[in-house]
Amino acid sequence: MSENIYQIYQGNPITTNVSTDLMYFGQSPYGPTNDAAMTYANFASQFLTPTTGVKSLQGTANEVLVNGTSGSAVSGVITLTTPQAIATTSSPMFASLTLTNPLTVGNGGTGIATTPTNGQIPIGNGTTYTAATLSAGPGISIANGSGSVTISGTGSGIGWTEVTGTTQAMVADNGYASSNASLVTLTLPATAAFGTAISIIGKGAGGWLIAQNSGQNIRVGSASSTVGVGGSVASTNRYDSINLICTTADTTWTVTGAPQSSGLTIV
Repeated sequence: MSENIYQIYQGNPITTNVSTDLMYFGQSPYGPTNDAAMTYANFASQFLTPTTGVKSLQGTANEVLVNGTSGSAVSGVITLTTPQAIATTSSPMFASLTLTNPLTVGNGGTGIATTPTNGQIPIGNGTTYTAATLSAGPGISIANGSGSVTISGTGSGIGWTEVTGTTQAMVADNGYASSNASLVTLTLPATAAFGTAISIIGKGAGGWLIAQNSGQNIRVGSASSTVGVGGSVASTNRYDSINLICTTADTTWTVTGAPQSSGLTIV
């Protein structure tokens, strides 16, 4: 049975040849004709080394390793690994992480993509967060700095409004100065928490009158105004002042400071 060149070599491998040695094939190695020859290197590349497929792999530092190494080609049995475990149950560590989109609230982020300015903090907006600064209320000042927010009390702690018209709906924890030549009617807030306060100072010649909403009354010592919209307390001198504290939420206000004149007009 005839055999091809590869079968002959496999049965009688030549292991001592150098790459430049000639290998002869044919009827006679010395005959003038029918001789065929190639170098050992060419023979090995044609019959011993695969000509298709991946011959070797080389890893990339900090990305994918081949048999635990990078930078050098590796052949034979190959195992691919990463520098650290990245399974869903693993806890890989990175020096930094750049995201195309901000991390959502549901995944532990804020959803904010902008760089905050001095004093801005994440404030919930019902869906995610908004980077915003705090707003100062009456009697409060806020100073925003790099990495700091300083909140301070200013004045009396109550925000004051000068009422130049003849009517004003009052808000709890605020002060009002009546400043009109005619009577200024100041109406109690419809809702107010226990312990909130209202202060009134007379300034204009018309004086002031505190009007009530349904179910409300004002207590002045042992006296009380009529409950409801028909009740009121008014100044008798243009410069009379008064302080009120809400002693029953929404409904009852109690005077804590006496007027500076002969008395109040209580209806």
